[in-house]
Amino acid sequence: MGKWIKRLGSLLVGVFGFLAVGIGVTVALEPYIWPSAMLGLPAGIIAGVALFPLTYLGLTYWEERTTTGTASPETSRRFWATVAAILGFLGGGGLAMIALSMQAIGLAAAMLFGGVPAGIGSAVLAAYFVSHRNWGRHSNSESVVR
Repeated sequence: MGKWIKRLGSLLVGVFGFLAVGIGVTVALEPYIWPSAMLGLPAGIIAGVALFPLTYLGLTYWEERTTTGTASPETSRRFWATVAAILGFLGGGGLAMIALSMQAIGLAAAMLFGGVPAGIGSAVLAAYFVSHRNWGRHSNSESVVR
């Protein structure tokens, strides 16, 4: 599979993810929040931006595994760091948004001013820890301090 086919496919998945999440959140929150698009649009953008690299790296990971039987360490590290970043964003941002929305601020403010910054921070930390994980490399026995 060529790079441009993977890029185009990833772009299409990102656009469809943006549309699905953006429209879904907007429609789901319409009875409760007047400008529900104010929450649906950022949620859709975040979903689309997250799905683009995840799809590209997933296709690369799958292609390497089917061709050679195993994926290269760089591809594995990038793929799993992306997965960890997305899960870290959802976990950290979701918890911050829930905690702030129970206070005296609205759901939109909790999402935009609490959930997104906390999600970005937890995504960076999760990706950092996963990318610096020892992926099967063993250290030399001489480097052990006794």
